[in-house]
Amino acid sequence: MKRIILSFILCLFVTLSDAQSQRYYCEIKGIQKALSSGLKIVFDFGENPIYTAWGGLTSKQKLVDEKGEEIQFNSMVDAGNYLSSKGWILQQAYSSVYGENFIVHWIFYKDADNPQEAIKGIVTKEQYKRENK
Repeated sequence: MKRIILSFILCLFVTLSDAQSQRYYCEIKGIQKALSSGLKIVFDFGENPIYTAWGGLTSKQKLVDEKGEEIQFNSMVDAGNYLSSKGWILQQAYSSVYGENFIVHWIFYKDADNPQEAIKGIVTKEQYKRENK
């Protein structure tokens, strides 16, 4: 009987602690670079527009390290592995065409108590510039 009550209390505690978290999403977009091989990879956490007025992807959404240097990703898999190392989980992958550009989309999610916790350890170029003026 004690085990049943203890199990019930434990389940209730886990349920209540999970009830406070929310699911956050990030989209990795890869677009073929003009006049070169490889992809231009940007991360969309939903905070800022990622397309320029001319239809291209902005570099503001690229990620930087603790020194503000842009992190170079070798491929979409490299970028996906980076997000996975930060606790994000791949949900969906698809492709689209924007203008004449072929775009690869990978959607990731992470459950966290708030947006700051979800993106902890991940800094975009724009965010780094704002914080280090």
